[in-house]
Amino acid sequence: MAGSDRPMAHQGLVVLIDGASLFASAAALGFEVDYDKLLRVLAHERKLLQAIFYTGVSSGNQRQQAFLHWMQNHGYRVVSKELSIAADGSRKADLSVELAIDMILYASQCDVLVLVTHNENLAYAMNAAGNRGVQIELLGLRQWITPELMNLSDRFINIEMIRAEIQRQVEP
Repeated sequence: MAGSDRPMAHQGLVVLIDGASLFASAAALGFEVDYDKLLRVLAHERKLLQAIFYTGVSSGNQRQQAFLHWMQNHGYRVVSKELSIAADGSRKADLSVELAIDMILYASQCDVLVLVTHNENLAYAMNAAGNRGVQIELLGLRQWITPELMNLSDRFINIEMIRAEIQRQVEP
């Protein structure tokens, strides 16, 4: 199925979002992402086959649970893992393996794979997916993207350049 010579309207698209990377990028730029708008911008006339959001969760966080429920009802599949507490007190969930496996699995099922991350640990999986013929678009904050990730992507989308299109409008 892979092939970038197909008309855009016939290109199958899969979007894989590293929630921590997207949140950190948007926070560094001082805005919140509108996840409906994000999918529309990324799809851009292509057929969205799947959108997956990977995130760490804190079971007692009701606001987060409501957000993830909203995501599931608005076109996203949510892959989550309980946050663990490190020795320094920081909380983190590593979903690199889940994201890497899905990247390789979906590479043979779509024409374009959009990866939203700045996690350089995904380079090997990006390379493997690219070798399956899928076009890889990488979305992130330019200064956080390593040269290796940049070289493995077919197209880079700087979040700063699409900020106005994906920013959540805060109601007064």
